[in-house]
Amino acid sequence: MNRFGMLTVSVLSMFLPWSLAGCADAGYVSSSAPAARTLAGPTLLSLSELSIEALRHRRYESKIQIVEPLTRPCTAGEVSGEHPTDALRYMGAYLSEGHRVYTRIDIPSGAAPAQGFPVIVFAHGWVGVDGAADWHFGCSVESIYADMIAAWVSAGYVVLAPGYRGHGTVQGVQAEGIEDVEAWDNGAYLMPTFYAVDVLNLLAGIENIEGNRFGNDREPLRLDLVRIFVNGHSQGGDVALTVLAAVGEGAFSGLQVAGGSIWAGNIADRPTQLATFDPMQSVPDSFLSGDGSWTGTARGQDGSVNPDFVFGYPSDWIETPDPSEWTWQNEKWNRPSVRDALEAKAREMYETINARVDDLGDLSWSIETYPNGASHIVHDPRAIASLLAIGGYDAPKYLSEPLNLHHSDHDFYSLPEWNASLCRRVNEAGGQCVDYTYPGNTHSFKLSDHDWFSPEGSVAGYDAIVAHDLARFGSGRFEPDQGP
Repeated sequence: MNRFGMLTVSVLSMFLPWSLAGCADAGYVSSSAPAARTLAGPTLLSLSELSIEALRHRRYESKIQIVEPLTRPCTAGEVSGEHPTDALRYMGAYLSEGHRVYTRIDIPSGAAPAQGFPVIVFAHGWVGVDGAADWHFGCSVESIYADMIAAWVSAGYVVLAPGYRGHGTVQGVQAEGIEDVEAWDNGAYLMPTFYAVDVLNLLAGIENIEGNRFGNDREPLRLDLVRIFVNGHSQGGDVALTVLAAVGEGAFSGLQVAGGSIWAGNIADRPTQLATFDPMQSVPDSFLSGDGSWTGTARGQDGSVNPDFVFGYPSDWIETPDPSEWTWQNEKWNRPSVRDALEAKAREMYETINARVDDLGDLSWSIETYPNGASHIVHDPRAIASLLAIGGYDAPKYLSEPLNLHHSDHDFYSLPEWNASLCRRVNEAGGQCVDYTYPGNTHSFKLSDHDWFSPEGSVAGYDAIVAHDLARFGSGRFEPDQGP
């Protein structure tokens, strides 16, 4: 019996796309348990290995080992002494697909409630190859994650913050699996699925830290294993949403979660990401109006419409959306057109897939123009179905547990219409989704210094998000509310 839920053995096992036979490291994983074919390495047999259906047909296992206490201060309040930590912090290690990876573990001070401490697993945002080795697990006064984790722990949650494969260095040893990050990263927007597998393996190992004594004279740790929540920010929202869709009723693993919260990380399907992110990061035409001015819409002051308009708000650190005032910005927003940006990213995506996925052969693509003048990518039909099956955005039927979506109205990384669409589809499928919008907020739910991005009256969303999530899911020491 798995305490997350009964593992049901059925005829489903006859149709798995890979063998479940495998070896395990006895130090971390039961050697008697079968394991799915790993996703580790620079190549895949098929894109279907990354689909939600494939993830739901896998078994996940790990054994979390405590490596060392995390003793340095993580928040500005701790550094100053104004708000000393009220948590015990440790770094743990576990195996995910043969990679030794790390997770931070925060435990509230004081006695656990009668049912045990509930748990939040937090999936962090994009770091990238260059920053992976030095990932701080949210223990940094410059990171919103430090205060976020501290708030959850203060409310009575045990918080696990995994680093993913390749991320973080503990006792001088970097987490294994950086070669996967080097191979995939953002080339085809597929890396979040690899990270989701790391989180799923972590979920499977949570119950084995129960009964451990953390700190002097502490009672053995007790966890409320029916109240495990998965939260994620930015790319970690994509990770968390994938995890939420991969577990639950009918999943082969038997893993269950009680709900989740996505912070600026409800990210659409991979083709839509291609059509959004690279233009918004490389060419001003993606956010300018038809007359070349910035109005926040495709329609200019003279009424003309930009057919290649993507979204009206670039990141606030551009300082001004008016290209005539740019200096250093010209080095980054340097593509001549949205069409050029789409072509460059499509080439990168298809080169990545063609080089690293075995079963598709040489995929092709093209750029065409709609009658209204807008450029768009014509994807290879052999790839499009597989790409749309990856990630939780198009799997609303599996997102049945309570779900909060938090986003700005000005953040192109998690567009308002994506959040509205997912919430509607989840609720239509019988789920329990609530969509929260924070006007004028940055990607980190702070206010910009620029009034074109955060107009007068805007309120930073961070505190409200924490309050909404705790009201929805309950504090760690009391029963949760039944709804928003």
